[in-house]
Amino acid sequence: MRRISLFSSVLLLVLTTYTRQCSDPHERYEDPPWLGGSNIETLEGEGNYDIFLALMDKAEYRVSIENQLFTLFVPSDSSFEAYFDKIGVSSVDALSTDAAEELFGQHILINPRSREQLMYEYAWGELQDPKGEYGTLFHRKETYAVPLEYKETVRYNPEFKDEELLLYRRTTMIPLFTTEFFEDYFGDPKGSDYLFMYPNSSWSGMQWHDAMVTEAEVRTSSGFIYYLDRVVEPVETIETYLKDNQDQFGVFYDIAQRFATYVNPGFNEDNERRYRKSYSQISDFADEWGPESSSAEAKMLYSFTAFIPYDNVLQDFLDNTVLQSYSSLDSVPQLFLVYLLQSHLNTYLSLPSKIEDRFLNYYGDEITIDVNADIGGARGCGNGVIYFMNSLMEPNAFTCVPGDIFYQREYTTFLYALEESGVLNSLTRPDITMTLFAPSNAELLEYGIRHNEVDGDIIIEIMGSDGVWNEMEVLDIQDFVEDYIHAGNYEDFLGEGFIRMASDNYIYYNNGEIIGGGNQVEGDVSLVVEKVPSNRNGNLFYIDNSIKAPYNTAEYILNDPELSDFGTMLDTLNLIDSIQADYEIPGVRFPRINFMNQLNQWTVFAPTNQALADAVIAGLLPTDADELKEFVYYHFVRGTTVFDDGEFSGTLPTHRKDAIIGSDIFYESVDISNAIHSLTVTDMTGQDVTVEHTDANRLIERGSLHKINSVLLSEPAK
Repeated sequence: MRRISLFSSVLLLVLTTYTRQCSDPHERYEDPPWLGGSNIETLEGEGNYDIFLALMDKAEYRVSIENQLFTLFVPSDSSFEAYFDKIGVSSVDALSTDAAEELFGQHILINPRSREQLMYEYAWGELQDPKGEYGTLFHRKETYAVPLEYKETVRYNPEFKDEELLLYRRTTMIPLFTTEFFEDYFGDPKGSDYLFMYPNSSWSGMQWHDAMVTEAEVRTSSGFIYYLDRVVEPVETIETYLKDNQDQFGVFYDIAQRFATYVNPGFNEDNERRYRKSYSQISDFADEWGPESSSAEAKMLYSFTAFIPYDNVLQDFLDNTVLQSYSSLDSVPQLFLVYLLQSHLNTYLSLPSKIEDRFLNYYGDEITIDVNADIGGARGCGNGVIYFMNSLMEPNAFTCVPGDIFYQREYTTFLYALEESGVLNSLTRPDITMTLFAPSNAELLEYGIRHNEVDGDIIIEIMGSDGVWNEMEVLDIQDFVEDYIHAGNYEDFLGEGFIRMASDNYIYYNNGEIIGGGNQVEGDVSLVVEKVPSNRNGNLFYIDNSIKAPYNTAEYILNDPELSDFGTMLDTLNLIDSIQADYEIPGVRFPRINFMNQLNQWTVFAPTNQALADAVIAGLLPTDADELKEFVYYHFVRGTTVFDDGEFSGTLPTHRKDAIIGSDIFYESVDISNAIHSLTVTDMTGQDVTVEHTDANRLIERGSLHKINSVLLSEPAK
């Protein structure tokens, strides 16, 4: 006899205990005359369900059905004959016991359930009903069907590559579709959504997977019977359907096998080692229980939608994109494959009528789908639905600014850095125009940054000053890649100007040359190799050199011999401290000016050694340490970056405090007069200090520094 699950056994024990406490109703009352016989007696009396009863016996379920309360979904003899003819067997006797158990198990549910009880589950602490939040949405039912084991030769998984493994599946989930479900899910209650997903079925308003309920709620003394118009064949998952139909979907399936894993090892009754197939890094469409299988409620509620392109569609896309640069899919970055696969897999049921209104893929990208033109067919499975696609659903990651980087093997380090930093998705919004610069692997390696594979994971590494490669922290990767991103669109870099990058650092361009802060110090430039318009949200520019990160203000001042006295003054006043870089040698620290982390933008007017020497002779420098500190603060402009580009003129606050009133701090200011290559600062004494163009526009971290040949004063010398 087929064994009932532990959960069901406990449930039956509880029901039995409750019944005994209240006395057995069958001992006190006779069944009402309208109730008829048991499930089995009712079917035997009908005379058209002998094969279903024979299947019950073959599956060794008779004792359970006789002695417990069940809901049965029963096809007629003619339905079974059509099914047997399709699979090439003559009768139930030709089925193995395991096959009979799976087939019969798909047609039963423990406990008697009326139509309303089938639709409305007890879930998440309450009984669902027509007025509840979820209504009939808990529509996937776990049956007693245990799918047959099968063997598979592993293609790519490094642990089992080329081995033949025995695989098992979890108990089958079967969706119950009703008029009420489509009303609650905002689909078509008249059945068009259902018939699109199950094109070879008929609609009655209550469907058990692909079978139509022809007569519902036939009450018996041991449960309910629902008559079906067909046999529910062993239910496929999206995984098993694709595996069995590789003549049409073999390209997608083969790519997916690169992410196949084999989990939960154990032994079957014949002591054969077996595994359950799963997928990592993409949605696990092999799981019978769906995208959310952590609880009974979740697996009843959620299912997958797989938009699987036909082989010719997918192969044509690959040939015209990534395989233009890579020799085969074996060398393509897994990141590209993940985006490609996952953009076609959703973790909720997508109905045709809703797809037509608006469709968002897994990444939240809005994709336009013409249901009639783009979808060539459909297949309802136990864990979701497959739509056969005549078109490819490119994610925004492929069609927006960073898209071409996915296809170019010379730029994989930068691609992985974008992903690891967490900023890639910010580049894929069509409503925000972007400019993105991308250096090649070779250029980044020369700069001291590379990607490396460690235990199957890609990490971004940076070379320390000791020549050792160290893994970069996420925040460091983010700082690095944001030096290459600008929120706004540039078509070219002719002329001259400064661009604020996502890092809050600036780059300088001049007649096609791109210069970062580090480039400025080292005396090199980047040139655009190629412009790739995205046609959606901006432009990608491949460049022939890295945009090198700027020094912070303390580093710049301490490394410029003309500013050494100003650096000494900052250090003496304890305005310079140091930090440990995560990727550097333990114990090696880097200087920084300790108050500059308050704001994201600064302009520094740094007096040269000569300017300070002249100020000392003129008696302009305070002797009191606190007053000297305020003197230094007056050379730091808060919250704004100014260049001699003619863009900004006006009054700006410095870091020198004027007054403190309550919790408000007021700062003394300077006036800026700005023309192209001509910048003048007027201090509080009325003194005009002109910045020589050759001393202006030093790119520092989150701002600019200008060397000045006279100190700035907030009050006349005493």
